[in-house]
Amino acid sequence: MQIHLEPALLTKYPHTQIGYLVAKVAVTKSDPYVESLKANLATHLQELGIDATTFVTHPDIALWRKIYEEDFQVKAKTYRSSIEALLRRVVTGKEIWNICNVVDLYNCCSIFSMLPMGGYDLRKVVGDITIRFAREGEQFLPLGEWKKVNTQPRHVVYADEERLLCWLWNHKDSAETCIDENSEYVVFFMDGFEEAKVLDALKLLSNQLEKIGGTALESGVLNRGSPQAKIQVSV
Repeated sequence: MQIHLEPALLTKYPHTQIGYLVAKVAVTKSDPYVESLKANLATHLQELGIDATTFVTHPDIALWRKIYEEDFQVKAKTYRSSIEALLRRVVTGKEIWNICNVVDLYNCCSIFSMLPMGGYDLRKVVGDITIRFAREGEQFLPLGEWKKVNTQPRHVVYADEERLLCWLWNHKDSAETCIDENSEYVVFFMDGFEEAKVLDALKLLSNQLEKIGGTALESGVLNRGSPQAKIQVSV
């Protein structure tokens, strides 16, 4: 399997840095270590000066809002980047979603790094993965919803060779390739525009996965100088 950054995407967003990490995981409903991380998220954000009145103006949130509103032409208050959706829940006193240990863990790492993250079951992915602009007439089935949405060619998506894995760059993951209790091999992605920040996030996620019995197998960063990578892991 290969992972690609579409040339047109790099033309529009030349500073794109996409981190990827392939790992073997053991999925459980919950994990005490992950629950302790979740319990400390509000305090962590308070220490950074991020609260319900300031989070939307944080540079990492404002950047994605600008892309969503100006480039994707959607309302950022309705269609939020995944990192904004997570921050909003924490700073308004809600817990992040209780999905499973692996998903909850990468959501915590997303908040700690201030980068949008996603994860997909490699056994459900068909062929190569490309981060690209959507194609005319392409539809997407969001996780937790029953009706497909129509994409626009200005929308950035993650896609395999049969369907979309994520829509509006990192707004919603697909119901068809999500991590579940049977997942064993997973590929994680993180979206950014600073290589050093993405590398730090990769290291953080790799170290945290070990705490819940996961094993990082391969990782790297896709960017203008290295727009594709080959995943060697056989699933």
